[in-house]
Amino acid sequence: MNASLPCLILAGGFGTRLRSVLGDECPKALAPIGGRPFLGWLLQALARQGVSEAVLSLGFGRDSIRNFVASSRPDISVSFVEEREPLGTGGAIIHALRSHGAPATIVMNGDTLCEVDLSALSAYFRETDADIVMAATRVADASRYGTIDIDAKSGRLIGFKEKHEGAGLINAGVYVINATRLLSHAFPEKFSFERDFLEKSLSSVDVRVYAGVGEFIDIGVPQDYARAQTFIPRLFQASVDEA
Repeated sequence: MNASLPCLILAGGFGTRLRSVLGDECPKALAPIGGRPFLGWLLQALARQGVSEAVLSLGFGRDSIRNFVASSRPDISVSFVEEREPLGTGGAIIHALRSHGAPATIVMNGDTLCEVDLSALSAYFRETDADIVMAATRVADASRYGTIDIDAKSGRLIGFKEKHEGAGLINAGVYVINATRLLSHAFPEKFSFERDFLEKSLSSVDVRVYAGVGEFIDIGVPQDYARAQTFIPRLFQASVDEA
């Protein structure tokens, strides 16, 4: 199946929690995983699903990321949007949506990888006519994440919960966004997409949850970055074996 929507990747973060591992110069999106920059794995995953266009939102390490894309020649068209200064996840999304101009787009973080069928996710977005669809996954230990509550009948997001121990449904960091509707709202220049917008707008913004995410990893902390060294190559090999 073909995921025809363009994909915006937020790749401008400093990766503060990985500085002790990566040093001060390497952007988080280029963190080596199994001998290959993380962004290379992510672009390959998108190409495998039929995504034809990726837009990278750049900030810290922009030149290194541009050079990597130019030298690696991924099987996907890649363009760039740059932040002059850090805008937060929300500011980066709004800036990129205004710059790119697509009426709808997939949005994902440049430091997470998950098993999600982007065609099915996009189809759910069209079927529900939601403003935003959030991909979610159930984890055994939600202590690193805030969990979410959904309406069982409609699939609508109805609330966020604080971090807690034990299992829970979490935001997997992948969205489909109706850019036309989102850009009709007024936003500050810098803000957090989840904390400053989603958590405060659930009564006026239709956010549906697609809970069809399988394996999930966030490389943003040293413990999970170490686990990613074998987890991600094994995940990709498994998908090849199943094909």
